[in-house]
Amino acid sequence: MHNLHYIFKTHNFELTNETTKGLEYKHQETEDIIYLLPTKEINLVISPLSFDVDLSQSNGKVHSTTLKHFPKRLNGGKQPISFGYSFKFSTEEALNDFYIC
Repeated sequence: MHNLHYIFKTHNFELTNETTKGLEYKHQETEDIIYLLPTKEINLVISPLSFDVDLSQSNGKVHSTTLKHFPKRLNGGKQPISFGYSFKFSTEEALNDFYIC
């Protein structure tokens, strides 16, 4: 996990919130938020409203209350829930090579 923090820091992201459901990082220049969710792979979640990233290359939408700074939509329930686009990486090097700003 230490290597992941280092990767985010080198890409100008600062850890702003940590819970058991995920880590929230904020870009120090653009103030865009990303989330790192605990899964078997490295799971980065990006807002559909920020970053110049091809969202069609994502692993799909993720809905979670952890994504508190992301937009909300209905997802089968009665109340809207925050969502973003998931990008999964099998190695730290792959994450480091992924350009999000």
